[in-house]
Amino acid sequence: MRITVDHRERASGLLELIRGPDVFIEVKPLPFGDYIINDSITIERKTARDFLISIIDGRLFTQLSNLKKHCPCPVVMIEGNPCETDVDMDPAAIKGALISVETIWYVPIVFTRSKEDSVETLLMMGRQDETNMDVVPLRGGYRPKRLKSRQLYILQGLPKVGPTVAKRLLEHFGCVSNVVNAPVEELMRVDGIGRVSAKTIREVLDMKS
Repeated sequence: MRITVDHRERASGLLELIRGPDVFIEVKPLPFGDYIINDSITIERKTARDFLISIIDGRLFTQLSNLKKHCPCPVVMIEGNPCETDVDMDPAAIKGALISVETIWYVPIVFTRSKEDSVETLLMMGRQDETNMDVVPLRGGYRPKRLKSRQLYILQGLPKVGPTVAKRLLEHFGCVSNVVNAPVEELMRVDGIGRVSAKTIREVLDMKS
């Protein structure tokens, strides 16, 4: 398992807990996120207190935007309970931010209880990434009937394309075939798709199995 760690995470105390015979760790400045597992999963780790501070100063949503644009599989890890800190914030605002991260930005949130639990979670992510590398989960039994719904359903089958981005793709290109044939640079013109995501989409469409 390979874990790349942002150099600012040295002070977190997690590095000493992560080290093991089957884990290769590289510490260097990362442009986005705090941990990258197997060059695939990018984790933005925050303590519960830092999560709230990042909401207040607006840093959280800038980070989410960068994660979505540049990282194929972003995750937000929150260490501790955001509702139990010394930061005075309306619980409704906290709940709203959590909902926004997952339903507006489509970035999953993973909660951990402690540094030790965070390390265990990181390693579990890495093991599952290696184990399920070639496993593709099927999308429920839902079969849309309306033409536009069918088009959006097809586009949501592309990597890291949720309902919002699928709608933007369809509005930008007009039809599914135009999306499928679009080069990386044109895909990047759609809000929410960065270079990494665009390249991943093209790779899925172009590579032979």
